[in-house]
Amino acid sequence: MNKWILAVSFSLLTLGGCASQNKSASQQSGSVATPSDPEVAWKQRQAMFARMTSWRMQGRVGVQFREESASFGISWLQQSNGQYEMNIKNPLTGSIVAYLKGSPSSVSLQANGKTYQDANAERLLQSQMGVSLPLEGMKYWVRGIPSPDSPVQQVKLDTQGRPQTLQQAGWVIEYTGWQGEDSNALPDKLNLTRAAENTKVKVLAQDWQTRY
Repeated sequence: MNKWILAVSFSLLTLGGCASQNKSASQQSGSVATPSDPEVAWKQRQAMFARMTSWRMQGRVGVQFREESASFGISWLQQSNGQYEMNIKNPLTGSIVAYLKGSPSSVSLQANGKTYQDANAERLLQSQMGVSLPLEGMKYWVRGIPSPDSPVQQVKLDTQGRPQTLQQAGWVIEYTGWQGEDSNALPDKLNLTRAAENTKVKVLAQDWQTRY
């Protein structure tokens, strides 16, 4: 990975992040209590989150790719028109080390005083930062729903109708923490694994802001 990214031990992300005190998605939108059937709750969750017009997630990300690892802070703004902005931060100082801005057709990365462009954000991050992040899927997975762009191989639900494990597009996503107890709570801890590339991604979502 490029030297300008502060690479630290992946185990750093096992330290507990402070969970946001923001209300869950269901509390913000005024939805009803969780249905008794987890499958019904799961369908309602997906329908509700499909109506989310924009969101911002701030937290920390750790990436382990083969023998290398890195961690960084992240501020991710996703908008309903498919445009997004992402600040990638030094995990210790909070200073911005890279800025990613994208749309459905193009993406640019500003880092080290230079600007790089590509049609694919994942490829751009990999080539310029040495970071493997499945951003197309993650914009859904970080909210605890599957991407509509590929089939779901398997999903295991908890009693609230939230995913415990989701398998999609070659990735296994495990949810280990939620910001609330109801079926529409947003995740605050998740692990992504892609065995074929020996890649692991750990996300701690410390703050959520959503709009419907």
